Formats: sequence, C-alpha cells, structure tokens
Amino acid sequence: MSVTLRISGMHCAGCVSSVEQALRAVPGVREVSVQLLTESADVRGDLPPERSSQLVAAVRAAGYEAQLLTSPSAATQALVNDSAARERLRRHRQALVQAIGLTLPILFLEHFHHAMWPDTRISQMLFRFTEGVLMVMLMVSPAGAPILASGLRAAWQHTGSMDLLITLGVLAAATGSVYGSLVNDAAYIHFHAAAMILALVCTGRYLEQRARDRAAAAIASLAQRAPRTALVRRGAALVSVSVEEITVGDAVSVPAHTAIPTDGEVIEGEAAVDESLMTGEPMPVSKRPGSTVLGGTLVTEGMILYRATSVGRASAIGRILELVTKAQSGKTPMQRAADRIAAVFTPLVLAAAALTFIGWWAWGGSASMAARSAIAVMVVACPCALGLATPVVVMVASGTAALRGILVRDASMLEAMGGIDTVVWDKTGTLTQGAPEVEAFEAIGGFPASEVLRLAASVEQLSTHPLAQALVRHARRGGVSLASPSTFESRPGQGVRASVEGREVCVGSAAFLAECGVSGSSPEPSSAEAPKAVGPRVFIALDGKPAGLVSFRDTVRPSSASAVARLRSRGIAQEMLTGDEASTARSVADAVGIERVSSAISPAGKQARVEELVRSGRRVAMVGDGVNDAAALASATVGVAFAGGADVTGESAGIHLIGSTPHLVADAVDLARVARRVIRQNLFWAFVYNALMIPFAATGRLPPAAAAAAMAASSLTVVLNALRLPRAVGWRRAEAAAGIRSEESA
Repeated sequence: MSVTLRISGMHCAGCVSSVEQALRAVPGVREVSVQLLTESADVRGDLPPERSSQLVAAVRAAGYEAQLLTSPSAATQALVNDSAARERLRRHRQALVQAIGLTLPILFLEHFHHAMWPDTRISQMLFRFTEGVLMVMLMVSPAGAPILASGLRAAWQHTGSMDLLITLGVLAAATGSVYGSLVNDAAYIHFHAAAMILALVCTGRYLEQRARDRAAAAIASLAQRAPRTALVRRGAALVSVSVEEITVGDAVSVPAHTAIPTDGEVIEGEAAVDESLMTGEPMPVSKRPGSTVLGGTLVTEGMILYRATSVGRASAIGRILELVTKAQSGKTPMQRAADRIAAVFTPLVLAAAALTFIGWWAWGGSASMAARSAIAVMVVACPCALGLATPVVVMVASGTAALRGILVRDASMLEAMGGIDTVVWDKTGTLTQGAPEVEAFEAIGGFPASEVLRLAASVEQLSTHPLAQALVRHARRGGVSLASPSTFESRPGQGVRASVEGREVCVGSAAFLAECGVSGSSPEPSSAEAPKAVGPRVFIALDGKPAGLVSFRDTVRPSSASAVARLRSRGIAQEMLTGDEASTARSVADAVGIERVSSAISPAGKQARVEELVRSGRRVAMVGDGVNDAAALASATVGVAFAGGADVTGESAGIHLIGSTPHLVADAVDLARVARRVIRQNLFWAFVYNALMIPFAATGRLPPAAAAAAMAASSLTVVLNALRLPRAVGWRRAEAAAGIRSEESA
C-alpha cells in the first residue's frame, strides 16, 4: 500500500533526511521517498488506514507539518495550485519585507551612529540597546522566527538541516553582540551581521520560490488541462459542481471552448474535440452519441452531454498526472548519492566550525575573530544546493517532456535514457503506422473463398493482434457473419488455432501451420507489393490442409527515416525486431535506414535479443507498442512504449510516448541527455561551492553577511540552471506549448 503526505517546512537535503528517518521508524514502512521540491513524501509498505495517523505524527515529531493526501498527483495539484502558489510567494515576500525593514535600521545605526550620538558610554549603551531591540524584533518576526524555530527543533532532535546552521550562526552573532555591548568591546558586536544573515536568507528563499514556481509551470500547464468545475445534470437542471464531486454515471455538459473534466461516452450533441494532449492527433476529432471522450481534452466547437465512465485518478488526465508525479517522487541514483552525503553534511560543517574556532584561538587569534570565522563557516555551508540539484531538474524535465508527449514513469528512467547507446525498434506500430489493412485474400486447395474468410475471421475475432483485427474488419465490411469458436488457443507472435462448427482452423505464420501439422507448401502472393508497403502474410489451414493466404499492407510512417537518421547522428546504434518474414522486414529496414534486422522472431526471441544486448554491456532502449513486446520492454535498460492517453499505466515501459511520430524517441534522448548534464553541473557546483567556500570562510576573510549572500546565491544558481533546460534542448517554445508534434510537422 502507498500513502502520500504533503510536508511543510523543509528547506534543504538535511530536512529531507530527517523526514525520511522519521517515516522509516514507523512500523510497517518498507520504502520512503521524500521530495524537497514537491514538498511531498511517498511511503510504501504494510500501511493499514490507522497507520496513516502515525505517519503524520512521526513527521510532526521531527519538526515538520504533514497532511495526508488522497493520491500522489494531489501533491502536484497542490504544488501548482494558483492560490496556494500565490500564498507561498506572499509569505516569502512578507518575510523579506520585514527582514529588510528591520535590517536597514540596524545597518544605518552601525555605520552612522557616530554622527547621531556623542561618543560617550551612555550613548554607546543606548545605541547598542536600540540595535539589540531591533535584532530581537527581527528574530521573533515572520522573517526570523520560522528559521530559528526550525533550527532549534533540529538541534533538540539531533538532526541536521540548513536552518540549524543558520540558527547557530545567528544566535552566535547575536549572543556575541550582547556580550560585546555589556563589556563595551566592539570587536564582539555583530548585530548587523546577524541581521544580514536573516535578511539574505529571506531574499534567497523568496527568489528561490519564484524560480520554483517557474520550474512548476510546465506541470501547472498540464494540470490545468482539466477544469476545476463542471456542469452536471441534476434532474432537469444543469448545476455547476467541483470536478471532485463528479461520480461515474453523472451526465456532464461541456460547451465549446471548455475542457472535458472526466472520461465518458457522449449521449447527446455533437462537437469537435482537440485530443492532441492525449493521442497526439493534431486535428480536432468529431464526437457524436456513442463516441468516447477523454478528460483533459478540449471542445473546440459544438456542445456535448456525456455520461462519466472514469473519474479522478482513473481518468486519462488523472493517470497522466499520476505518472508525471510518480516521476518526480522517485529519485535518480545521483540524487540518492547526494542525499547520503547531505545526511552527514551538517555534522561535518559543525565540526569544521568548531575546528575553525579552536584553530584561531590556539594560534593566537582573538576570540572575536575566531567566533566570526566559525559563524561564517556555518552560514556559508549550503546543503540546500545539494538537495535541489537533482529534483529541480527532474521537475523541469518531466514537465517539459509531458507537454511534448513524453511521459516518464520514474526519475531513474530519465537518467537511464540519457545514457542510452542502442535503440531496438519493434517494427509494427512504431516505424510503421500500426494499422494494417487486408491488401489481398486468396483461397486455395479448392476451398470456397467466402467459407475460408468466414472461418478465419471467426477465429481471429478472439485475438487482439493488429493483423487479426484487420482480418475481422475486412470480413465484416464484406457482410460476413461470424461464428463462435468452441475452442481457442493463441501463440503470441505466431498464430491461433480453434474449432469452429466442427472444423479445425489454424491461422498464422507458415512455421506455425507446420507445427499444427498442416501438409503442403505455402503459396506466394500473386501481386507485387507497392513501394514502401509493408506486406506481412498470414496463412490459413482448414482440417490440416492449406486453405488460404492473406496479405496485409502497413505503411512506413513518413517520419521514421528522419527519426532513425537523427538518432544515428547522436551516435546511437539501432536495430529492428519483427515477427514478419525476412522479405517484409528487409523492405521496412531499407526504407527507414536500419541495417541490422531480426525477422520471424517471437516475443520470447525479442526478449532474448534485448537481454543479450544488455549482457554485452549495451545500454538499450526498447521501443514498442506494448502489444506483444512487454517482456522485451521490461528487459531493456529503458522500455519505451507508444500509447494513447488512455493507456499510460503499463509497468513494462519506463517511458510512454503520446503521439504518432518516432521523433518522440529522439526527443526523449535529447531531453534526457541534457537533463543528465544539468544534474551533473548542479551537483558539481554544489560540491565545489562547499569545498571552496567552507575553507575560505575558515580563513577569516569572509564576513558572516557575505557568507549568507553566497549561501543564498548557491541554491538559487542550481534552480536557475535547471530552468534553462528547455532552451538547452533546443525545442521551440511554441512547439512545447502546443504539446505534441504531428507526423506532418515531424
């Protein structure tokens, strides 16, 4: 069972580590993933309903606020909610204004008090007392109190966090200033430094929040595809209700220029619906009574009344949001490594600060200089940059990808896709259109053509294979009445065998018919294939004798060749797997520019080939349509599946592509490579920053106020670096905003 919590009060990787430790201590918890950027925790294990309250209590005991959410996507919805985002930004702005409002008078007094008061003991005491009062006001204000309270809780609970380091720095500077005021020693007085630390931290968090909101913009755009209210028929009237109140069976009215809130079936009216987000279809699709509609699609013309069939998390838009959220709640291997370092970061910084103080004191430095240097060490250290380095990139990348029609199931898949060096294509539905039609039907051996077609289609109606469905459509268009088989056996990728009206019917490849004991040779097609036509053939046998041959046509996608060339230009090796015979496979491979081909291969053979490549050290992306290649998808380094918006929940694929162009595979590789590079840049910056700035602060050459400015800038830098990811990929903004490219624009 999985439970999702909304966590408030986290600011750095140390906070994440504290929350994870608290949740893991709850009985029954097996796996915990806490995300700083989405402010959420995904907890898995033996978690009965009553255990949820224990999880919330554990988080609160660790010093953070927790709220139980109904689903993982609720965390994303909360993150991108307009009012919630405005409230978060308002709080940070209020804290910043108060911090500046109280820090400026302290700075003014520090630098201009000589011009205001005579240099007497009483005036000095009055001046220091005024500074102290202003400092206390700052510490108890909304600018300082949350930071100091969080830091003190961390100290009480023996957990490390950025707030603990800031709190110790501020309290040390303020305490030293009080001591210096009492003994009249200006060397110890750093009220202005303590105030500057809080003011700069507030400035950094305000700017960081704005940057985070920008990072969430792509996710917000996706979430806002679903409306928040809908018109539902209640009796004879239409009533506006929250989308959460819609239940299965409700009649929902959708006028023009309005998004459809849930999945359903049209019962009245006609409309043109933009389904590009869900299916990749660039042109509006006509909907009339009996048509299926998907949540998150847009009515561009007309009006419909439909009956809700799937709502909430079960709807198409709900599943997509769930998938995007799942990607953000997971952690890449690089992030897990950074989290392990962050867990011991604060104790190491405290040790460095203590050694700095002792070193200065032992080598004859003044106590004030020792304290000043130790404070700078604590303040300049930034576990926040470590905590944000990876998740902010994952958020930007997964959101940008979702608008492009690339749905990443797990953050680790994003990192893995960036290292792919081999792409294996399953031909049907990826390089080809995946919608075969019967090109020619021949009866042989003296069997009547109508009888052979009727019996073969009767068997194939129980199969989900695209060729089987094409044969059934062909028969029904000819007015053929189908019978019901009494027995049925299916061999994935090979064929089917059944008993129909007392006759044994086998339909499949020549090899499959041979296994069925069919005698005689297989006929050759009587007509030549058209250029670029993909012509798989299916053989039919009745009562152990060859009875017919069906030739199919499945056209190569217009963009397949350019997509293959694009991947080749990136140094990626490619090969194609197909269950079709060699001549058919070779014609497709030549048309798209792939040299290595494995034909007449079963689903198990596809899996074996992928496993062989992985064992040889290749990092393989297996691209398929999920019909008979699930095992191969699961065996690859990354499984990539083409799927409509209503079918994005398969666990065998790590990445789902919504659309019809193979260019989405190259898009996914480009995005993943840039994301991996940006993550490495962020982690490099976070480590190098701390490795350089902490020793520099220990030299005494970095004032505490400057240390606070550097700390704030470091975390802001990693966020801003992540925000440039869409531009770094090179996608045009207009294309990304529109969503998925069509075959024509590929």
